[in-house]
Amino acid sequence: MTNTTQAIVTKPYWKIISVILVLVMIGAYLFNQHLQRKADLQLAQLAVEQDKTQKIQTSEATQASSEPTETEEGLSGIQGLSIDPEKQTANLTVNDDGVAGAIAAVEAAKASQNSATEHLTMQIDPEYHEGKTLSSNASKYGLKPIKTAPADLKATVSSIDQMLASHLIDVWGRSSPDQVAKRVEGWSQQGNSITYRAAWDSDRFQCTWYVVRWNQSNNQVLSESYKPCF
Repeated sequence: MTNTTQAIVTKPYWKIISVILVLVMIGAYLFNQHLQRKADLQLAQLAVEQDKTQKIQTSEATQASSEPTETEEGLSGIQGLSIDPEKQTANLTVNDDGVAGAIAAVEAAKASQNSATEHLTMQIDPEYHEGKTLSSNASKYGLKPIKTAPADLKATVSSIDQMLASHLIDVWGRSSPDQVAKRVEGWSQQGNSITYRAAWDSDRFQCTWYVVRWNQSNNQVLSESYKPCF
């Protein structure tokens, strides 16, 4: 009687244990499936993000290649002297098929720049005018003070000064920046055209006017030249 009772009591425990084991296995399987789906979802999201990034990079590269190379706006001629030809060459991005064309373009640009520089150089008065100097009063030459000029002109003056100083030191055969100086400067306006004039001289009484005129609407240079002071 006792053995029979133990057997009856023992059987339900085994059934319960069996059920628990089955539930655990099912739970483990479902949990594993959940982790697998989560991992697949993360991989899919990562792939989508990578695809978006690649498309954005491709779009930016295409846009950059289609846009014209950014250049300095403003004055031509003398300003071109401050641009290092080696930097111009380095800034050109070409493929293997375009190397010859790029080199030809650079050489053509150099030739054009040199031609413009030579033309301007020939206009500079190299003579000594001993005892003669210009007034520092801009109004005496029909010019307005530079402090009343448009903002874009005032912002450009410092760059013009640097380039003129470098050019005139070379043309006048001077050896340092303190041997040339700006004597007077000013501006005038006629319609949509703005003219900037600056007179520079040297310690040898050499003197020249630099005159540049451009369209205020599109910043296109209309003319650029040197004029004698006397």
